Amino acid sequence: MPLPCQFKFAPICLVLVLSLFWAPVGLAQDSPATDTPTTGSTSSLAQRLSPQETVRTFFDAMVAVDLGNTERLEEAINCLYLGEELVGDVRITQGTELANRLFKILNALEFKMDSVPDVVEEGVSNLDVVLGSGDQSITLTLRRYDDGLWRFHSSTVSEEKLDALQEQVDEAKPEQEGETTAQHVEQLKSPRAAVSWFLNCMNEREGLTRVQALEAMDLSSVTTAMHASWGGQQASILKFILDRWKLIELSELPGDNYTETSYILFQEPKGRIVLQRNEIEEGLWGWQFSQASLDEKNLEKLQDAFMDRVVVEGLSNSEDTLPIASRIRLFVRRLEIPLLMNKPLYLENWQWLGLFLVILFGMIVSRIVTFFLSRGLRRWFNEAKIHLDSKLEKEFARPIRIALMAWFWLLGLHVLQLPLNALEILRIAAIGVTTVGAIWALYKLIDIGGAYMAKRASKTDNKFDDLFVPIVIRSLKITLIILGLVTISQQQDRWDLSAILTGLGLGGLAFALAAKDVVANFFGSMTIIVDRPFELGDWVTIGDVDGNVESVGIRSTRIRTFYNSLITVPNADVVNSAIDNWGKRKYRRIKTNLSITYDTPPEKIEAFCEAIRELIRQHPYTRKDYFHVYLNQFSASSLDVLLYCFLETPEWNTELRERHRLFLDILRVAKELGVEFAFPTQTLFMREDQSPEHGATQQPDAAKKAGVMAANKITREFTGPPGTIPPPVHFKHKPYYELEGEAPGENSGENGE
Repeated sequence: MPLPCQFKFAPICLVLVLSLFWAPVGLAQDSPATDTPTTGSTSSLAQRLSPQETVRTFFDAMVAVDLGNTERLEEAINCLYLGEELVGDVRITQGTELANRLFKILNALEFKMDSVPDVVEEGVSNLDVVLGSGDQSITLTLRRYDDGLWRFHSSTVSEEKLDALQEQVDEAKPEQEGETTAQHVEQLKSPRAAVSWFLNCMNEREGLTRVQALEAMDLSSVTTAMHASWGGQQASILKFILDRWKLIELSELPGDNYTETSYILFQEPKGRIVLQRNEIEEGLWGWQFSQASLDEKNLEKLQDAFMDRVVVEGLSNSEDTLPIASRIRLFVRRLEIPLLMNKPLYLENWQWLGLFLVILFGMIVSRIVTFFLSRGLRRWFNEAKIHLDSKLEKEFARPIRIALMAWFWLLGLHVLQLPLNALEILRIAAIGVTTVGAIWALYKLIDIGGAYMAKRASKTDNKFDDLFVPIVIRSLKITLIILGLVTISQQQDRWDLSAILTGLGLGGLAFALAAKDVVANFFGSMTIIVDRPFELGDWVTIGDVDGNVESVGIRSTRIRTFYNSLITVPNADVVNSAIDNWGKRKYRRIKTNLSITYDTPPEKIEAFCEAIRELIRQHPYTRKDYFHVYLNQFSASSLDVLLYCFLETPEWNTELRERHRLFLDILRVAKELGVEFAFPTQTLFMREDQSPEHGATQQPDAAKKAGVMAANKITREFTGPPGTIPPPVHFKHKPYYELEGEAPGENSGENGE
């Protein structure tokens, strides 16, 4: 009884919604099939109670060995009678050789397993079996031995008999058209081998996987990126059909002697399955299910025709291993709702409905995820007591939302069983948007991480991290862009990367010349990081450029001049130039002349100089182990006292303040001692002519004698007796003169803080 219309849509909508959370895109995501026999035999391989079971056991075991499962070789050898005297390794060695030769003969034949008797009268112990037909038929002898098991008779597995059988098979082999020396892929060397390989892979027998089943399918017309998803889906549908067709006896399929280029496995009114001989690789041929057999319309029609059939007895229900898309399609077919199965525009209505739900849920899920991501990001910054710019947060959330939405659409496309052309176009678009969105989001995440690291670096005393963080951020961004381009190019399997690389190779010389400066600047930035000639904020002079270092990038260093302009210097020029780092100075020099008037007595000059020295000893920022204060020069209008000392300060602002304090204290000391500073003046004297009688002229010798006597008096008084040598200059951290009852510097005019 058909369901009411309002209830018919409820199951399909529910299934479509649930399917979004389980969207297998390849064979590896399908649940494995149960371990069913390759040919669907229901008899135990260990029992050989009839000739038919012995032949089937031997044939199936050797097929498994041919696929690489050598563990079943002992099972095949047990089907041969080798005599009681052969034991141990000798029996294994000789039995392996004989089993391989016999299987090679049988593998070249087509025979029905029903032609071998399954029931034999009690008194019969020997039985001749004819396998094959016409000129390709051979006769084998089986014998029932004392243990009640049937084996190939010793006469059948003798060297002479096997040679004769091989010769008979070779003579009956039809002439092969074309090249007879063509090499074949071992697991696909015949229709029998290809079907056996496909079924064993789909059943995951003999250590094989479902992905390997694609080797038996001609997917040359499908892009490589679609092999796993679309090819896996078609393989599951094909297995679904074969399991409902009939029990496949491998012995009935063409073997090694088959010379045609195609083989029809079966044909139904709604479609057929064909195997075709293809050139898989250059010089390598093999049998595969043809492109026409794997066509979507062909398999869909066959699936519809077989969907109500029961699975062949002895096989598992392969419907459980179908992709979710195929199961949804079968579910819709079994609902028998014409409205859902109608196809007004390229897709069926249920596919349009599913596409709408995929888009809707993609938008909802992406917004929910980005909400929690943004919330967690803000919490992380708050815990670190760092402010997160809301604009930066929004710029990060937007690409995350786009990438998640496109990724969700990509998963949803595989549950709708869309046509290959539509699926391929939508898949490329979804992957492109997902990749670009992810790269964009990571790019903004690097900005957020850079802001976080910059804030943390600003709180440390070390300026190296302030220099290192911007370079790390730029390097990560460049690396991310390169990885993004490589990822996008890998997704586009139609691009011939080898041709692109060859084209780049032709222009390699020009590219190398153009990139020379880029490489030089990059290694220049690495040299700056390792050598650390300056830090951010340092005052440097690089060639003709003078200013403070503002930033260091991968290509260039930016310097803010004292005119507030920004100069960009390539890093290669930075490392090749002499760098004068004023910011690395420990001391900042003060060199000036203090001009005092000519009428200042020598004693006051001496007191003035010593007072300045005491100021230098007392000031907190002055260098105490090296300074000079001396009467140094007789200028045109003044006596010049040299002030030469150093300030121990890390920055220019502090230097200006301490220079200001020192100079003010010098002015106060001069005022205290009565020393006046000179300024440029000129004095004009009016001379009157005088007659000789108005003044006597001293004789030259007497004048010289008077000068010598004056000099001797001065030197004895202020230097000492002749031969006295004053000691070298030593710098003391305490006053040169200790004043009784007064603290040092009390009358020096210092205005300490």
